[in-house]
Amino acid sequence: MAPVAAGKAKMQAAEVELGDNTLRPEAPMVRCRVVYMGNNRNRSVALPGQVQVTKTQTGFDEKDQPTYEEVRRAIDEGIQSYDFSSHDSIGRIIPERIMAPESGNEYTGKPFAWCEHIDHIRWFHLQRTADGAKEFRVLASRADQPLIQDHVRRFMSSRERQDSDFENIASR
Repeated sequence: MAPVAAGKAKMQAAEVELGDNTLRPEAPMVRCRVVYMGNNRNRSVALPGQVQVTKTQTGFDEKDQPTYEEVRRAIDEGIQSYDFSSHDSIGRIIPERIMAPESGNEYTGKPFAWCEHIDHIRWFHLQRTADGAKEFRVLASRADQPLIQDHVRRFMSSRERQDSDFENIASR
C-alpha cells in the first residue's frame, strides 16, 4: 500500500464519487478531486481552458498588512494541465498525489489531481477506456454535486439538441 501525506486521509474519506446521471456556461466554481483509475505511472492530461485567479485587495489586517480576496473563474483561453504521476523521475512514490486507504479500496493508492474548471470536471467524468470502464473518477463534496450534475445535464441536453438539429439539416 502506498504512503499518504499526513492529514489527507480524513478529507479523502469524506468525498463521494459523482453519479452517472451527472453535468452551464456560467457555472459556479467547485473543487473536485479527480482520481486516475489506470495503471500508467506518468499519466497527464492537457485540456483547453483554465481557471483564472484574480486577487483584489480588500483592506488591511491588525498588523497593517494588506488582505486580499481571490476570485476564481473558469475561462476558455489557455491550457490547463493535470498531472496524475504517481512516481517522481527516479521512481519514488509521491505521497501528496496518492489516495489514502480511508478513501475506499477502489481508490487506495491511486493518483489524483485537483480540478476546479467545470468543463474539465465534466470531461473527466465522461472519459471511458476502450472497454467502457471509467478512466477517471470525480470526487466532490455533497454540497457541490447538484451544481456539477446540473452542468453535465445541461451539456448533454445541448449536445443531443445539436445532434438532432444536424440530422434534420442533413436529411433535407
